[in-house]
Amino acid sequence: MNAPDADAPKPAAAVRRELLPRTLSALVLVPIGLGAAVFGGPWMAAAAGAIALAAAYEWARMSEPEAITPAFLFALVGALGAVMFASWDETTLGLGWLGLCASVSAMRRRTMVEIAETAGGVLYVGAPPALFVWLRGLEPGGFAYIILIFVVIWAADIAAYFVGTLIGGPKVHPALSPQKTWSGIAGGTLAGAAAGAAAALFFDAAPALWSSVGAVLALTGLAGDLFESALKRRFNVKDSSRFIPGHGGVLDRLDGCMAATLLASAVLAIWPGFGVMLAP
Repeated sequence: MNAPDADAPKPAAAVRRELLPRTLSALVLVPIGLGAAVFGGPWMAAAAGAIALAAAYEWARMSEPEAITPAFLFALVGALGAVMFASWDETTLGLGWLGLCASVSAMRRRTMVEIAETAGGVLYVGAPPALFVWLRGLEPGGFAYIILIFVVIWAADIAAYFVGTLIGGPKVHPALSPQKTWSGIAGGTLAGAAAGAAAALFFDAAPALWSSVGAVLALTGLAGDLFESALKRRFNVKDSSRFIPGHGGVLDRLDGCMAATLLASAVLAIWPGFGVMLAP
């Protein structure tokens, strides 16, 4: 009997089995995310706080299962503090608090690798939720930035999944993520560009610019997905948790959004004028 082709696409039956729990989870999560984006303020802060709570637990569960309580508490206090400060328009102070919690938590570890992992993990789970609150609070384009990230990452994830699953082809990095293909990356990036252009029409913005930004954010989100896969391989876990049926954990579901948020926040902090160009 011949060995199965590693580059072959999945059978249609397997795709259908995976699709149902993913779809049901999306039907619950998408309205929550959109509602937080629309209402902003305390609603966005509450959503970001919930993400920080789940992400802190998942990180502690993955990285320090033998010392999950202190790892979780340091990550949680740092992440929630950062979200709280961001909701008060004190994001820089919040990130400083997050860095302090990361440093104190890292003092529990012994080797340089463990210290870097612990400190980096606290920043990894705490910075994106706080920056998401910061982005939503920017005027006048905060709502537009959040919706752009949402639609681009959702479109990229969906397209990457279907294109990679149904077409298959060469893998991006089989050792890190056996399922991710270059065809999926290409499909996800193109879908992100298309989603950006479509969102521009809703906000009466420049479709060409939003399409370009959409492609960059989509590629960044897909890279964030690969990074999360690398972390799971590092800690020898299949999923960060089982909070979300069909997706695994919050970190598994939001890794692309987290990466895109970090990039968007860095660009807008360094170059505020770009935000004016993007959402005049």
